[in-house]
Amino acid sequence: MSVYTYKARDSKGSLITGAMETETEVGLVENLDRLGYSVIEIESEEERKLTIDAFFSRFQSVKQRELIFFTRQLATLLRSGTSLSTSLATILEQTQNRKFRAILEDVFQCVQKGESLSEALSRHPKVFSELFISMVRVGEAGGLLDEVLERLATLGTHQMETTSRITSALIYPLVLVSVAFLVINFLLIGVLPKFVAVFNTSGAALPLPTKIILGLSWTLRTFFFPMLLVIGLGLAWFRRRLRDEDVKENFHAWLLRIPVFGGLYTKIQISRFASVTSALIASGIPILQALDVMEKTMTNLAIRRAIKNIRFAITEGHSLVEPFKASGLFNPMVVQMISTGEKTGSLDRMLKEIASFYEPEIEYTIKNLTSILEPFMLLAMGAMVAFIALSVLLPIFNLIKVFRG
Repeated sequence: MSVYTYKARDSKGSLITGAMETETEVGLVENLDRLGYSVIEIESEEERKLTIDAFFSRFQSVKQRELIFFTRQLATLLRSGTSLSTSLATILEQTQNRKFRAILEDVFQCVQKGESLSEALSRHPKVFSELFISMVRVGEAGGLLDEVLERLATLGTHQMETTSRITSALIYPLVLVSVAFLVINFLLIGVLPKFVAVFNTSGAALPLPTKIILGLSWTLRTFFFPMLLVIGLGLAWFRRRLRDEDVKENFHAWLLRIPVFGGLYTKIQISRFASVTSALIASGIPILQALDVMEKTMTNLAIRRAIKNIRFAITEGHSLVEPFKASGLFNPMVVQMISTGEKTGSLDRMLKEIASFYEPEIEYTIKNLTSILEPFMLLAMGAMVAFIALSVLLPIFNLIKVFRG
């Protein structure tokens, strides 16, 4: 028995709505017909629930933590001897995210129809990356799907932890910047205008700092919304310019060279390249195919270009060392370790060592940056507030002298 909601009209033409439990829609129509109702619309509770889920899933995203949990859980179930279909069905029952559940349901149905897991996952490229699908495909071909999935989960966990460390390190500086912005704007827009009338009626000469601050206050109050519009248009123009691949690549290359943060960003990118390439090679993917996957998955276009040049040089018969060195992105130690890995046939292990080397380097760089940024920002915020306070107090002192005289 299923529950159906309905809309109907009675003999007088009045709209009637309700719900009724019947076996089929036909039975519902017959029951309503006996009551003298003309059916307008019928919807089962299952259809209604699917519609609601589809609506809410538009506003949800699949978080990296959920993808890692799915990957590790699937690896564990497959390792225990559970079939792929049963494993997917088990995970599907436990998934709370509506959007991810709908995706996994589609993957499950495709696998039930005879498609491979990699084929089913490739239907959802926004959730499962090229790297993820490529490694799953290799795992299926080699009968090592559980090991490959475990390796993917480890990679995902490592990347999530790195992102979390960077986010945590930047929270305090961002809070300081936000507080400073709000305080200074409150003083300039909300407090200083109240002193303007006093200063103007006094007839006393205003000090230069006061003139500067009053001018800035007037500018903000007069042109605040036009300034916001200009900033918005500027950002929109910049985003439009970034659609040009050459402009975007130049911008990404600049990000690698930017003072202070460029070094950290470069280390993070190289660490990710080394760890993921190591996992690809360890899974049985040839170096050229691994580089092709990395070229598609790296977010920085300048690094993508370097990987493309490296792959092209290898296809022409060059060794790994020459193109890696020519790219200019990798320091001599990394190039030497790659050379050793190529000669000894342990490239995956050497790349893993490179990633392990960069982990404490990234941690150390993050700590150094935060230790430098925090006092600098506190000092800058204090100096700006002190300058505003001084600009207000100086004319007040002058007024006191005028009144005493």
